[in-house]
Amino acid sequence: MIAKIALALTVVFLSIAAPSAAVEPQTGRDDSRAGMCAGFSDLAFAFCVAVCEARACDLQPPDDPRCAVLRRGFERVSGGLRAPC
Repeated sequence: MIAKIALALTVVFLSIAAPSAAVEPQTGRDDSRAGMCAGFSDLAFAFCVAVCEARACDLQPPDDPRCAVLRRGFERVSGGLRAPC
């Protein structure tokens, strides 16, 4: 179980930190995005923050590979739910 959590968090952090040729999220702080993942906990919360707040996948091109990995991870750990963004 600990290995799965470590692997999931590694994927989340690498996906956020990796440079991208795609459109980057808007610069500056966007408080409207903060808290949209508050209804989730544990790994679902981590993936939600990565998808919606950190990577802003809803603002990326639909075929962004990092967002695809993060969305699948979120769906897997949340029981099939879609990210709220």
